[in-house]
Amino acid sequence: MSKRNIESFLDPKYLEEILGSFSKATGLHIEAVNRKGETLAVLGNKSRSDFCQFVRSNSKGEKKCLNSYKEATLEASKWNEPYFFRCHAGIIIWAVPIIVDNVFLGSIICGQVLLWKPDELFLQQLKKGNSNLDFGMLQQKVSSISIASPEQSQAAADMLFVVVNHLVKRNLHTMEEEHAYQLQRLQIKGYLENRKRGNITEFTDYRTYLKNERRFLSYIRLGDRTRAESTLKDLLTDLLTKTAGDKATIKIRVLELASLSSRAAVEGGADAEPVMVKLQNFNNEVNGIERIEEFFFKVHKIIEEFLDGIFKLADKKHLSLVNNARNFIMENYYKPLTLKATADQLFISPSHLSRLFRLELDCTFNDYLTRVRVEKAVELMKKPEFSVEQVSKAIGFKSQSYFAEVFRKYIGVTPLIYKNSLF
Repeated sequence: MSKRNIESFLDPKYLEEILGSFSKATGLHIEAVNRKGETLAVLGNKSRSDFCQFVRSNSKGEKKCLNSYKEATLEASKWNEPYFFRCHAGIIIWAVPIIVDNVFLGSIICGQVLLWKPDELFLQQLKKGNSNLDFGMLQQKVSSISIASPEQSQAAADMLFVVVNHLVKRNLHTMEEEHAYQLQRLQIKGYLENRKRGNITEFTDYRTYLKNERRFLSYIRLGDRTRAESTLKDLLTDLLTKTAGDKATIKIRVLELASLSSRAAVEGGADAEPVMVKLQNFNNEVNGIERIEEFFFKVHKIIEEFLDGIFKLADKKHLSLVNNARNFIMENYYKPLTLKATADQLFISPSHLSRLFRLELDCTFNDYLTRVRVEKAVELMKKPEFSVEQVSKAIGFKSQSYFAEVFRKYIGVTPLIYKNSLF
């Protein structure tokens, strides 16, 4: 882990929001301190008691308080739990450690209470340990110290421990996301440099972009993760160069791409309800984003989730067999492909492969083969040199009329009407 300190790890605004509320709710004094026991922030509206302020009123008292905090934070870090201690002035305080990836950063100090009303023994010890102070004044200040029972103090310490752990986890998540954004920034830079080195001509209009977008959506419908992710990388790079990094335009296109991808995922077999929920959450997140690398990171993430949901294979058996079957179909769709030929390729029985398609993909072998062929037909018909008859033969249909029937079932119009609409 890279070098960290409590100042860079904790978000001051969020720290004040959460622990400040804790202080207000409990009436307890709270401070954030570093490994050396130095106070970084007094949280909430509960300032140090008059007693503590008086004890710290000279350098000697300040040093003793600092040493007490340092010792307490170190002890808390050893056990990774709240550590109760009596400071040099006799009051009760507890320290909750802040530990990240086994690295101790500091602690949250809480308390400054007494467990019972001060008695004669307490006053004697107070006088002995603070001979540098006016004892009469010190004795008057004792009345400003709150009284909390041992049970109340323990409950407050336990609650504070939970709150601090929540803060640590939240900030770890934030740091992990920031690291992911930095990686995304480097990847974007790498994509652009690779294009320059390869003398790849950048697209000049949105017609090319939309053409690539349609191809990308077809890969999602087919559950082809490898090609989908590769095409997405190219799409986002095209978008960045076309818009010259204009955040407003990129935001619009990213929201649009996520919406189209969600529908392609549902068409490919994903459950519509969770997909729409994910899309709504994505839209809400993107609305608050300002950096381009965050836009790209978020859209990559949600499309991965859409792909995960298409066939729901992640936690199922026979993942390798089904994926191999799908890849074989996508590479040989134009041939007179059969269930038996595919099963033979995988060294399993046709009945077993048929059962896997129904169980894992919720469709038949022929259903999936037809879906692949129709997607390929859509791509080919965008090329003016291919007639409908040639497209039909190129994707493995012997009968043009049957191809027209199947195409209309999946796309909604006949191949001829679809092709004429393109030109």
